[in-house]
Amino acid sequence: MNEIFEQLAATSSRLEKESILSQHKDNELLKQVIFLALDPFIQFYIRKIPKYKSSSIPTIGLPVAVYSLSSLYNRTITGNAAIAFLADTLSSLSASDAKVIERIIAKDLKCGASGSTVNKVWPNFIYEYPCMLCSGYEEKLINKIKFPATVQLKMDGMRFNAIVKDNTVEFRSRNGKEIQLLGYLVDDFIRLAAGKDYVYDGELLVVDDGVIMDRQTGNGILNKANKGTISAVDAAKVHASVWDVIPYVMFETGYCATPYSTRFSSLEQLVNKQPSQGKKIWAVTSTIVETLDQAQEIFQDYLSSGYEGIILKDGNGVWEDKRSKTQIKFKGELECDLKIVAVEEGKGKAAGMLGAIVCESADGVVKVSVGSGFNDLQRKNYWAENLVDRIVAIKYNSRIKNKQGEDSLFLPVFIELRDDKDIADSSKDIK
Repeated sequence: MNEIFEQLAATSSRLEKESILSQHKDNELLKQVIFLALDPFIQFYIRKIPKYKSSSIPTIGLPVAVYSLSSLYNRTITGNAAIAFLADTLSSLSASDAKVIERIIAKDLKCGASGSTVNKVWPNFIYEYPCMLCSGYEEKLINKIKFPATVQLKMDGMRFNAIVKDNTVEFRSRNGKEIQLLGYLVDDFIRLAAGKDYVYDGELLVVDDGVIMDRQTGNGILNKANKGTISAVDAAKVHASVWDVIPYVMFETGYCATPYSTRFSSLEQLVNKQPSQGKKIWAVTSTIVETLDQAQEIFQDYLSSGYEGIILKDGNGVWEDKRSKTQIKFKGELECDLKIVAVEEGKGKAAGMLGAIVCESADGVVKVSVGSGFNDLQRKNYWAENLVDRIVAIKYNSRIKNKQGEDSLFLPVFIELRDDKDIADSSKDIK
């Protein structure tokens, strides 16, 4: 089984990955492994793989080990007992089979096969988490925006959902992965929902002594919440800036017809009812504009103040599980999310450290080597990590053709690893 995942990891082509999976289409154990690893709503509540020594003479097989994981995701076994149970299970398997269990527990197959890739082979097998995305700036889309419209400040946090259902709260990233905040913000969102089942869409920010941390520092802390390793001290600093509220049943179906102006007005009313003392949830900074010129003026003012940009939103827009044509990003610098397909060692004083990452768009059309934006500590630490197949945010000046005639990026600079994403941008979304 582990050999299949290594074969998948050896190719960056989505079509080749689909072909490999298709060869094993009738392998029910493989399907179960993939399901447990990729379904966003199955969690094992173990932060890291415990120390173990795989058995040279296995006492159990992989099917038994996979079945036994139900004790973890059903919470039959919890805490230290769960960790001991997992360590014992791993120690009872061959080294190859133990690696498969590691992939499941990590909720990462480490082979570049996402839910959408798997669903090409087994239709509708993996639940694809709903997420509405904004469109990049395009004249034809701007011309369709109906004014008055809403301008909202674009901040440098981590996209998230607070899912309030039956007076419980789950925090999820844009790809459905659980964000573990150690109980912080739970009571705040339960009070906000006032007994109703809602999904709140917004951005998590890290605030220290009343100041929002910069993107790399703040998202570095939030990535720990993604991995389940955040400390209580850091979790207490997390705040939420929200811009949408969707009834839970409509979020599940991927469509809500209520106009955005109505949704945001309801959200502002809920947020404003919170006591100001210790307030950790606020509505994103918004301004109603009558014309595109007014939106452009606000955009330039925000850029001058050091912010990233704005989102222009049509008040008539619906919420839908796709890239919206009624919400448009204005950004001072171009930015995209790419997949790392290879790493290169540094030269000279950077020998033995990361020199550059080789990246591609999801469809492999845009290709670029990125060697700028890393500090020395990152170069040292990243060289020791397996970065291949991870998603990375890159800023750049323009899309160009390289010497080989391939689509590439001019002056690319590393921003951050995107642990909240598992699919890179397609070339059609890279300007």
